Amino acid sequence: MLTSNSVAELGIPPRSVAWRSAIIIFLLSAIATADRMGIAMLIGPIKADFGIGDFQASLLMGAAFTSFYMLFLLPIGWAADRVSRTGLLGLCLFVWTLATIACGWAGGFVALFLLRMLVGAGEAGLAPCCHGILGDSFPREALAKPLALQGIGFQVGAAAGVAAAGLILSVSKAGALADVPVIGDMVGWRAAFVLIGLPGLFALVLIPLLHDPRTANAQTERHTHTTPAMPFLRANPALVSFTLLAAGCSAVALGCITAWLPEFLKRAYGVSPMEAGATLGSLMLFAAFAGQGVYAVVTDWFAARGVKDAALRVGFAPVLLSIPLAWIAFQAQDRSGFMPMITALLLCIAPCNAMANTLVQTIAPRALRSRMAAMSILVISLLGFTAGPALVGALSEYVFGEDNLGAALQLVISGAMAATLFFMAMLRPRLVAHLA
Repeated sequence: MLTSNSVAELGIPPRSVAWRSAIIIFLLSAIATADRMGIAMLIGPIKADFGIGDFQASLLMGAAFTSFYMLFLLPIGWAADRVSRTGLLGLCLFVWTLATIACGWAGGFVALFLLRMLVGAGEAGLAPCCHGILGDSFPREALAKPLALQGIGFQVGAAAGVAAAGLILSVSKAGALADVPVIGDMVGWRAAFVLIGLPGLFALVLIPLLHDPRTANAQTERHTHTTPAMPFLRANPALVSFTLLAAGCSAVALGCITAWLPEFLKRAYGVSPMEAGATLGSLMLFAAFAGQGVYAVVTDWFAARGVKDAALRVGFAPVLLSIPLAWIAFQAQDRSGFMPMITALLLCIAPCNAMANTLVQTIAPRALRSRMAAMSILVISLLGFTAGPALVGALSEYVFGEDNLGAALQLVISGAMAATLFFMAMLRPRLVAHLA
């Protein structure tokens, strides 16, 4: 347990300041994910307007965003360990917000692809900056709850994004936006991009309220400036590799569900766009609070009582359960059989984000927090939000047929969670040895 003196030496701010930062990061994460994931609800009318298939649609939802996101992650992580994280985060927020709004004026597939790349470039600053701020704001044994709160923000944002997009499509079709300035003459999906992007501009006023370890502790700043990452990575290759692979594989499930579930509900059960968005939004909100919330409370309870690998140990049960749930859910013949199973699956998948972030910040040296976060998010982006949705799209279009999207989701999600369980098992002895 940290004493007041050791807390001061580590530059940990007062509890009120730390939780204020955690709440702001929750809001920023929700805004970012709404901007990122709202396109899942809009992909049907975009396909119709641009004349594209499922594979090109999957590129807009995944690769377009993650290409620049991944390109900028490591450079921003390097910068976030050296300059003001709050200033860097504010710049990134401004970039991704303007790019999201500009998607409403995209003239075709290529233009929308490029704008989604710019959204990815801006959002690349979120995790390195925010994880560094949280890691330096809370003692290690109390990290699960603030990091889970950020994870809940991601899921709340995804739910809000698809729900808002579905609502905007419906009200636009009914002509309710006709008299609204600027967006009145836009088709529904274009107006949705503009309206979903606007909250990011207002969120800029919150950036100065975040705790910035750079200004709070000059000694930390000097230490960070002179600490290279390679000695730690060379000394712990298996520990880092299995941590990152477990994080990436677990993200495949959530990435595929947020990208493809609205379209699956429409194809398999004839659900309207508005209802599909509301359904996914409600499911993800419930899973975010119930799944990640319970995981974080239980993890910090065990960690406070000396269970050093609590973040990993508590995650085994939900990951194990998710494998058969994913296989069974997408075999349901009707909506009444599907909904309980997908709810249970999301409850098991939801803790994985908090588990991954907590593990990374647990093993990361203090001066490498942002760079380790950047590496983790890079792997998550490659596997979870690029390879996963693209693989589902390719299997649907070229193997199973677009009328059998559920088979592609079933295969990819259950396989990804089985791989997650394997990497967690390989990680555990190395994590215990490292923490000892």
